[in-house]
Amino acid sequence: MKDLFMTIEQLRAWLRDWVAQATGVSPEEILDSKPLENYGLSSRDAVVLSGELENLLGTRLDATVAYEYPTIELLANRLLNAPAPQPEAPSPHIAHGADVAVIGLSGRFPGAKNAQEFWSMLAESRPGTGPLPVGRWSEYSADPVMSEKIAQQNTDGGYIEDIASFDAEFFGLSPLEAANMDPQQRILLELVWESLENAGVPANELRGTQTGVYMGSTNNDYGMLIAADSAEMHPYALTGISSAVVANRVSYALDFRGPSINVDTACSSSLVAVNQAMKDLRTGSADVALAGGVNILAAPHASTAFSELGVTSPTSAIHAFSDDADGIVRADAAGVLVLKRLEDAEADGDDILAVIKGSAVNSDGHSNGLTAPNPEAQEDVLRRAYADAGVNPQDVDYIEAHGTGTILGDPIEASALGRVLGAGRGVDTPILLGSAKTNIGHSESAAGVVGLIKVIQAMRNDVIPANINYSAPNRYIDFEAEHLEVVEDPREWPEYSGHKVAGVSGFGFGGTNAHVVLTDYRGTPAEREPQLSTETVALAVSGLLPSRRARAAALLADFIEAEKPALVDVARTVARRNHSRSRAVVMASSTEEAVKRLRQVAEGKVSVGIAAADSPQVPGPVFVYSGFGSQHRKMAKDMIALSPQFKARLEELDAIVDFESGWSILDIVNDDAQTYDTETAQVAITAIQIALTDLLASFGVRPAGVMGMSMGEIAAAYAAGGISADDAMVIACHRARLMGEGEASLSDAEQGAMAVVELSAEDIAALDGNIEPAVYTGPGMTTVGGPRQEVLDLVEKLDGEGKFARALNVRAAGHTSAVDPILGELHAAIAGMKAKPLHTPLFSSVDKGEVYRPGTTVHDEDYWLRMTRHSVYLQDATEAAFNAGHAQLVEISPNPVALMGLMSTAFAVGKADAQLLYALKRKVDPTESLLDLLSKLYVTGMPVDFGAVFGSGARVEAPYTQFNRQRFWTNARPSAGVSGLPGARVNLPESKVAFSTNADQAPSALAIVEAAAEAVKPGARIIATEEHADLPPRGEITTVVSQSIGGMSVAVYAVRGAQTELLTEGFASALDLGAAPIPGVADVPEGSSEPAATEEVDAVRWDPTEETVEERLALIVSESMGYDVSDLPRELPLIDLGLDSLMGMRIKNRVENDFQIPPLQVQALRDASLADVIAMVEEAVAGGSVDTSEIATEDTPAPEEDEPSQGVGIAPRDASERMVFGTWATFTGKAAAGVTSALPEVSDEVATQIAERLTERAGIEVTAQQVHKAESLETLADLVREGLETEVEGNIRVLREAEGPAVFMFHPAGGTTVVYQPLTRRLPEDVAVYGVERIEGSLEERAEAYIEDILHYARGRKVVLGGWSFGGALAYEVAYQLHQRTQRGQASVDMAFITLLDTTQPSHPAPDTPEETRARWERYAAFAKKTYGLDFEPPYEMLETMGEDALMTMLAEFLATTNASEHGLAAGVLEHQRASFVDNQILAKIDFHRWADVTVPVLLFRSERMHDGAIELEPRYAEIDPDGGWGAIVKDLEIVQLQGDHLAVPDEPAIGIVGKHMDEWIEEKIRGGQADNR
Repeated sequence: MKDLFMTIEQLRAWLRDWVAQATGVSPEEILDSKPLENYGLSSRDAVVLSGELENLLGTRLDATVAYEYPTIELLANRLLNAPAPQPEAPSPHIAHGADVAVIGLSGRFPGAKNAQEFWSMLAESRPGTGPLPVGRWSEYSADPVMSEKIAQQNTDGGYIEDIASFDAEFFGLSPLEAANMDPQQRILLELVWESLENAGVPANELRGTQTGVYMGSTNNDYGMLIAADSAEMHPYALTGISSAVVANRVSYALDFRGPSINVDTACSSSLVAVNQAMKDLRTGSADVALAGGVNILAAPHASTAFSELGVTSPTSAIHAFSDDADGIVRADAAGVLVLKRLEDAEADGDDILAVIKGSAVNSDGHSNGLTAPNPEAQEDVLRRAYADAGVNPQDVDYIEAHGTGTILGDPIEASALGRVLGAGRGVDTPILLGSAKTNIGHSESAAGVVGLIKVIQAMRNDVIPANINYSAPNRYIDFEAEHLEVVEDPREWPEYSGHKVAGVSGFGFGGTNAHVVLTDYRGTPAEREPQLSTETVALAVSGLLPSRRARAAALLADFIEAEKPALVDVARTVARRNHSRSRAVVMASSTEEAVKRLRQVAEGKVSVGIAAADSPQVPGPVFVYSGFGSQHRKMAKDMIALSPQFKARLEELDAIVDFESGWSILDIVNDDAQTYDTETAQVAITAIQIALTDLLASFGVRPAGVMGMSMGEIAAAYAAGGISADDAMVIACHRARLMGEGEASLSDAEQGAMAVVELSAEDIAALDGNIEPAVYTGPGMTTVGGPRQEVLDLVEKLDGEGKFARALNVRAAGHTSAVDPILGELHAAIAGMKAKPLHTPLFSSVDKGEVYRPGTTVHDEDYWLRMTRHSVYLQDATEAAFNAGHAQLVEISPNPVALMGLMSTAFAVGKADAQLLYALKRKVDPTESLLDLLSKLYVTGMPVDFGAVFGSGARVEAPYTQFNRQRFWTNARPSAGVSGLPGARVNLPESKVAFSTNADQAPSALAIVEAAAEAVKPGARIIATEEHADLPPRGEITTVVSQSIGGMSVAVYAVRGAQTELLTEGFASALDLGAAPIPGVADVPEGSSEPAATEEVDAVRWDPTEETVEERLALIVSESMGYDVSDLPRELPLIDLGLDSLMGMRIKNRVENDFQIPPLQVQALRDASLADVIAMVEEAVAGGSVDTSEIATEDTPAPEEDEPSQGVGIAPRDASERMVFGTWATFTGKAAAGVTSALPEVSDEVATQIAERLTERAGIEVTAQQVHKAESLETLADLVREGLETEVEGNIRVLREAEGPAVFMFHPAGGTTVVYQPLTRRLPEDVAVYGVERIEGSLEERAEAYIEDILHYARGRKVVLGGWSFGGALAYEVAYQLHQRTQRGQASVDMAFITLLDTTQPSHPAPDTPEETRARWERYAAFAKKTYGLDFEPPYEMLETMGEDALMTMLAEFLATTNASEHGLAAGVLEHQRASFVDNQILAKIDFHRWADVTVPVLLFRSERMHDGAIELEPRYAEIDPDGGWGAIVKDLEIVQLQGDHLAVPDEPAIGIVGKHMDEWIEEKIRGGQADNR
């Protein structure tokens, strides 16, 4: 029964009872003045209450009434004392702000990788939501509490497929820093780049500008993940997980100098960011703005909490404005908009996607709860937004609503929209409603920009997508009264006002509301006319590295071949992309030509129509303005027809000529009957030079320096900023007039002449008569002038002497005393002209050798008199330009006439590689010559604007940058504080300990191993583990710890009744890292950071239960030095056995890895014997100290006087010689000087011991008498070689014979292939591994010698070629020669792939100059002195006169006649250093492009850095490109990053990663399988 006559007190009582029943609170405790929310009234309860009040009072009520009047007192008064109707609130008095253009956008969405895919999803009414992806939040699997929540709660949502992959190299980030960066930062970096490409705004052109970055981001899931595991909290995470850095990271990476602001207002963040960007654009704080937001669900906490609270939709979908709305679905998403002031975007000719008219932001204030919406505030933000936009709310067609699909939120939003936008509308113009959240879920801080992108795409496509998941109108919304309509099916945009008008709303759960108003664009951007023919175009491609440039070229070729777009449209598009350091330009006039040349660029080739350079050239080009003689009849005619800008400028200059001289350049150009004389040609050339200079400047091309030649100094002065264009033309007019008049006044007898002669300045000065020097063009190219007959006689005389001499077609002798009569009148004509300070350096040809710097004022009247009268010192000016570092000279003239002289000077000063270019040339199409010039300047770093060349017009969807993404993710693994580990303890006999616990107490078996080791020996570290079975979810677990010297073994068992199952084994080191330093072991620096995370591979560690320290050490030393284990003398210093710096570093790295001890000092290894090292490591493992007093610190003593001289030393060269060398040292106690050195006498006993050992090892009889008779070890080696089953046959060392795939590994620089034994152990047992050993010769000669061996051992199998360092270069050369054999139809092999172990070249290779060669040998001599105490003074005179090859021959002779023992060295040390030097020089000088035709896939392993020794010898190795230089030629290149420096690559642990990846590639590319993780 409806009660229509209730009093306020009765209604209050009714409300108290209702609230008490709904919440369980006693009626006596409910106060009328207290907000109902405080009693636990939910939003759903409030909606139900409004419905019951309607029934009680018989009146229609808004479902939101209880939220608008949040206390019983206010609600009762509102219901029974309804307020008088209020007039509609007037719009706030807000001035309409400037419009802002959206010129680019990008995004990443659930189910859509980019904005185009997102539009397809919207247009097709598809959802992007779904179940939690496999692997998402797997880091929490060790946390039983959270993992249970993830399993039990609703975790469905909108998830981006891959949030871990990122192109760190592209943005200059190390792998370690990338892994410690929130994926939100990484994703925004890539999206900002994509949005700028979409906008056609080159990122490089925004560097240092007022470009603002405004990003909305709220959650810090990744930060929570990292912070939960202190062991993985690297200092990089301080910025990597900071919300403040989200925008700052973009500004820093791309060098943007405008405001950089992160906005966190929860779900309205990205709209508030756009609002702030608009304000800054309007006030001028920013000129370009990047605004957007990101939301990545990297942790489960909020999602599981929302599910627990019942906020998450049980149907896993958002039903915005639908009657079955039941909650939200969380989502990933990110989007970025590129914004400009509308007038700027129009002036720049940008493609304007939409116009943002206005926006507003406000707060709910003290609403019905912190997170409760406020209807009045929502109305207010709408009124303010439309007032700011200057848009009538009734003109709005569509609202992209906040629309979260909640029972209360949707009605409140709809009510506010109806009150502000619905008033005055007819039934045929409803406000259309929709929300992208129905497609992808609620992306929170990114939701606003997602909505904007949806609306912009809808406007562009003239279709409003459907609001999916909509079943029926929400019963609490009066759609008819509010003039609202949900878009149930895609529909055409209605355009109520004749324009498309839309609004986008976003409401933060903390109360920050935002609304943005936008319209479609109906204006016309400014247009630019083409300045050259568009029949031929220049297509620019670039990349950070040559490999990226190659990929860009290949993608563009694919696009053009497939789509067949107009080439000029492609040219306009790529002109507006980023211009990176490694550049190429392809000139083409057809699709076929463009595709062909782009593919050549992709293959690293340069041919006709292609310009390419790998890095910018500094400094830039010098413009050379040549003089009289460059004129021709049709000059400027083609340019006037082609270029409107050139024509307009020439017309301006021609007006000055007409005023000053009374004739017209254009009249001569247009009248084929007229021709040029001395006066008209000089003036026309100057005008053309100025017009060309201005045209090039409009293309972004400005000189880094200028020089003039004779009258060319006039245009050069203008280009340098020294005079105005008007004054330049006045000078040219009067100078040319006076010279023309003077020439015309001469009788035939008085006429002068000029000639180019092969004479020096001294030769000319010695001539008799009146001949004077006029122009010093270049070496052997001097122009002289004087009386006609004298000049002609000189030409005839020189010609008879066989010298070059040529008379010029002139009638007067310029730059000689013949011009003296005109100088006074010239001074009067140009007096009073104002010279200006230079803005560009001037290499003067007037004042010999002078270089005038910017800021200098030089062009007074006297300068022009000197220019006219004195000699032209072009050669000196050219030399000055080369000395200043310039390598590009560009002749600016109608036709090149100075290039020959410039070239002559270039060769004379050793600048044969200088680029000598020209702008125009007679009988060459100006489009062709100018595009060629622009291309060559562009690739060397000039900011050429090809867009200005081709003018306005259509652009195409050319391929965007393809990022080389790799997975970067933290290793952090949170837990919920596991207790009860390792469990109850029982001490057993023989120092064993057992623990018992339950499986559900442990996150993993490894956690049990760690806890047990810590319980038995606090501070113990896990060295190695091996898992045999998974940890069961429940049940009893027993752990047994067995202690030994230096560590303990840990075994974890699952107890199943009377049976046990081994789950995991581990070994832990008891070494106390906090103890006093151990002699011979370097201290670990305090605070040193953890190494970069690496891939998980089975560790190769020393196991005390399997082998002794001595056994493992002997193996390490034998593999590093090339000896058999049994041939290693234990007591001799390792240096006597041939230890060099490379071997020492390898032994050091292996020992530290295998035994897990702190770093060793290399010097301790150098002076120690194997026995010393064994003792040292045993003490370190046991945690004690090492007594190094017995380790020899002096060089091996010299032989006694009665011993014969040991002679010169030759190192052991093969396995036989190494075996004999080691055996001799073992039984005599001394190393021989070398295998060819004279041997000392030994006793019968020692001879017998040596003979017996050699007999045993070689398998043939060797007698003591033969030992006595042997004059050298070489003799003994020859005896045993026949019987020894040597592992080296020819050039091949069989590291492992097998019937599976064949791997050939080539020797490193100066070393042997024994280095690959650790790799052999890491490859599957059925893989055959062959080492290819060192021979002398060039790279090509060695490879050719190896081919037959490889064919023999390949036996028809697929092969892998590879090598470490120099070995990789050998592998590539062999691959190249095999490829050529295949091309010629000769016997070859099937190559599966090439594996390169840190084979690289420096980023900036050393120049091949005498100075660099000398410096290299100085470094080599210093290294030999420091490392080995060897005095070797390179004969530098020989180096300069005979070259480096001759010096290498001399060095070999030096080594052959030097007794190594005199320096305390083994023979092998010097030989190794020589061989290494030779091999490394070959590697440094290789041109990788030689191998561009090899198409075999390449697997490149890169260390973190080159080792210090190599950098000491070649400092340029301190900087190596991430791709090591291979990206320029390798199309199929995969790079694997390793820990440690270059020397760590062939040993554990790095070699474990190498083996793992090689195994995967063998599986994929040879066996035909697909590795699990590829």
